[in-house]
Amino acid sequence: MTTSQENFVRAEIVGGTGVLMLTREKALNALSRSMYHQIAGALQDWAKDPAITQVVMQSTLPKALCAGGDIKEVREAALDGRSDEVEDTFGTEYAMDNLIAEYPKPYVAMMNGIVMGGGMGISVHGSHRIVSETTTMAMPETAIGFFTDIGASHFLPRVSRETADGARETSLEFGRYLGLSGARFNGADAIALGLADTYISSSDAEAFVELTISDGVDAAVAKFGQEPPASEIITKWDEIQETYAGDSLEDIVERAGNDLDGMSPTALVRVFELLNAGAKDDNVRSCLERELSMATVAAQSKEFLEGVRAMVVDKDKNPQWSPATVAEVDADEVRRVVERKIELPF
Repeated sequence: MTTSQENFVRAEIVGGTGVLMLTREKALNALSRSMYHQIAGALQDWAKDPAITQVVMQSTLPKALCAGGDIKEVREAALDGRSDEVEDTFGTEYAMDNLIAEYPKPYVAMMNGIVMGGGMGISVHGSHRIVSETTTMAMPETAIGFFTDIGASHFLPRVSRETADGARETSLEFGRYLGLSGARFNGADAIALGLADTYISSSDAEAFVELTISDGVDAAVAKFGQEPPASEIITKWDEIQETYAGDSLEDIVERAGNDLDGMSPTALVRVFELLNAGAKDDNVRSCLERELSMATVAAQSKEFLEGVRAMVVDKDKNPQWSPATVAEVDADEVRRVVERKIELPF
């Protein structure tokens, strides 16, 4: 075994498996700029190493794989005018997500506990997404004045359910619901929506990884994979389809009612436009390049600064959004940002 550890990412090579272990337990493994660089660097090295046959992403913390990106770090950089650091943070993160999506070897994500925002970026794009009864997932960015990023503009419009004939039916409308509202869902829901692949008992997680390392992920799935419980969120499919349908975000907000109460109107417009664009684009990198264009603007906007202040820094839970309604947001300007795209750094 060879080991390299710096800050909150431990990269190990165990036999032919590259193991990435997140260790920032006090922050629920919130991903910092340094962590993005460490993860991406290890993945790039292992992709080129013929001795490495697979990668496992996991956490030392049973209650969370990753609660998201370190938004306080981003806010501080934006307030200090360090725009180069903000752009490097998101550029590296999104390039890392794309690397996972295109990874040439099995990428096994152990999605225990909280898996939100950036945590979905390091898991949902993987080839083998493992959930359990502890898994709680969400893209909650509209509550902090940001937007659903990390490639969500690609995977949210493609959430799906199994039909009676065994086919998969995709739904932009359901993706809108998840992205606009930040609704939480569990491991069984993730399987039903096509956002995870294998359901296991959390008590088997350690043994699952051990067998993956010794015999390969297919052997671990065969031994520990279970039939997931019935999905509750999927029972709302038709209702959500109706509520989140159409070309008018204002109408959707009116129909959604409490679902979208308190969310940043600017963030809602950003998500709506990005998901519409992503629904027409089957290329993950292209979707991430739109998101990078948006992130360079959104992360330094008054909406994000205010949202993080209210929800994370001061914790008064009372953000003062301006504009105060989606009707007042300049949607044309949002579309211009969406259309601009910024090339990923690698």
